[in-house]
Amino acid sequence: MCGIIGIVNGGTPEQLERALRLLAHRGPDDWGIQWFAEHRSGLGHRRLAILDLTSAGHQPMGNQRGTRWITYNGELYNFRELRAELERRGYRFRSQTDTEVVLAAYDEWGQECVRRFNGMFAFGIYDTERRELFLARDHLGIKPLYYATVGETVAFASEAKALLALLGLEVQPDEDALLSTLILLWVPEPKSGFQGIQKLPPGHYAVVREGKVEVTEYWDIPLPGAEGWLHYRREEEYIDHLRYLLQRAVARQMISDVPIGAFLSGGVDSSLVVALMRRAEPAAALSTYTIAFTPEDHRIEAQPDDPAYARLVARRLQTQHREFCIRPDLNTLLPKVLWHLDEPIADGAALNTYLIARYAKQHGTSVLLTGMGGDEVFAGYRKQLATLLLARYHRLPGWFRKRLLEPFVQELPASWVRSRLRLMRWLKKLIFPMQLRPLQAFIYGFAYCPPERLQRLWRRRLPDYEELYPIRRYYAVAERVREESLLQQLTYLDTKLFLPGLNLLYSDKAAMATAVETRPPLLDIEVVEFAFRVPDHYRIKGTMQKYLLKRAAEAYVPREVLYRPKAPFATPLIAWMSGPLGDRLQYWYTECSGRHHDYLNATEVLRLLDEHRRGGANHAHLLWACLVIAEWLSLWEKPNALKAPPELDEAALRLGIA
Repeated sequence: MCGIIGIVNGGTPEQLERALRLLAHRGPDDWGIQWFAEHRSGLGHRRLAILDLTSAGHQPMGNQRGTRWITYNGELYNFRELRAELERRGYRFRSQTDTEVVLAAYDEWGQECVRRFNGMFAFGIYDTERRELFLARDHLGIKPLYYATVGETVAFASEAKALLALLGLEVQPDEDALLSTLILLWVPEPKSGFQGIQKLPPGHYAVVREGKVEVTEYWDIPLPGAEGWLHYRREEEYIDHLRYLLQRAVARQMISDVPIGAFLSGGVDSSLVVALMRRAEPAAALSTYTIAFTPEDHRIEAQPDDPAYARLVARRLQTQHREFCIRPDLNTLLPKVLWHLDEPIADGAALNTYLIARYAKQHGTSVLLTGMGGDEVFAGYRKQLATLLLARYHRLPGWFRKRLLEPFVQELPASWVRSRLRLMRWLKKLIFPMQLRPLQAFIYGFAYCPPERLQRLWRRRLPDYEELYPIRRYYAVAERVREESLLQQLTYLDTKLFLPGLNLLYSDKAAMATAVETRPPLLDIEVVEFAFRVPDHYRIKGTMQKYLLKRAAEAYVPREVLYRPKAPFATPLIAWMSGPLGDRLQYWYTECSGRHHDYLNATEVLRLLDEHRRGGANHAHLLWACLVIAEWLSLWEKPNALKAPPELDEAALRLGIA
């Protein structure tokens, strides 16, 4: 796993090297640049050595003729099969890396090489004879890739901050991105948070010629409408085939020349991945890592005891399990993590990932497998089930819905006794979506800042809600699957937008901030393509979500883990926003001047904070978004932002080992 950067038709090698320093955290093991003086073009690379730890893996790497050069980030899980095929075609290899295989594959098959890859990757290949740059990003967007154009100069990098430095761009926030943060907590692709910088979408490649960028989609999720459903005779056939695919995916993602471990939250997905790792390597020393929060922080969260389930799985699978309990100083941690994220992402799970990866690195683990993707692909999110139930709800008589049920739920208190808190939150959140069409409800009915509140919170002129960028982006992607079943539409949207725009992005950035590579086996291409072609009732059966995945996992994971209450991978935001985060938010919107006042109404922010603290409503995520916007805008105004990450007070981040 690495950091990559490049520029075509502009800049100097000194500028490229300075920008590359901003990616040092992604690759502490080696670095290099390759400058093509005649073309005023160059590539740069920071290496985290995972395969072939020798100098043979140095990048940028040239082909045998020295006419094409690559800077590559990722892991190609089928590189050995491709290498064998290329060797039969006459290619000879100098290293044991997948990088060299990617470069040879491009030599042999050109742009079509990406259709043969199974893995996670982002790379740039510069052809010195054609003066042409080829950029590619993996099918699902596991690895990030940003690019920008200034005149005839085109640059790309693993992180947006490196492009700001390389091109000397003025830091200008994208207003659409800030609105997206308020509504969704994240920014849908291709926007990045900064004006002038875009993300190459997942499953796309780009060809850069004479200052022009031509983007092409090479892969999309194959849906039944095009290829038909899979029709096995018995349910067990679906289960057996899924088990086969999962075993293959985990086994090949364990390929590494450095120590490998796993996140273990105690949920279905991470427990399944760890169980399959143990099956693949029965005698191997396997490290697992779990994060826990203090009882004080969880006093009102009504969450299951995740660490207890993780300990149960670890004991059964005999892993070397490490659990740590934290209450970090967010004044120190938040600016650091936001700098690494690049974008104004308001999901506390990024903090979790950073802390777990940091802890794992301290204990010698450089690769962590995760359960990322199971909810998107196999329909595990509550909002997916809620939307299906909403479609049924709309079949009820109108008088019953309007006169009895909706008024009853509206009058329920926002905070009730602890055992009922989660139910109350969901019932209250359903009030607005009840009035919408199912797909409309899914796209913005479950947003964190609905239309009326956004009008009060946003200080600038607003178009109609459905004309806002994040809403338009969702509708544009939904149009591609309008003929599919409702569940297919929902999981397609989550896999194409929510997954790369939030979960995969923070997973990569937060872990790579500590020089740790994360791998999500549930997003193996074969697994994803299979999941989208099984009949809907195998993903949600009745009200049981991830039905087929759970049935497949019964062979490996204890039932008490598989069929436990669902719990998100989240921080205790409700408690934190009533305490230290709330204090910091109040400070930003009462005592601090700054650009956040140009966008957000401080009076409304403070009113929401007061209501949250009094228990009148749960505004934790929206308030977190308001805090992130203030912190993020302030961060990129500082002159040192494009020189080095914010300092981290180690004393304030001492981790309590459970």
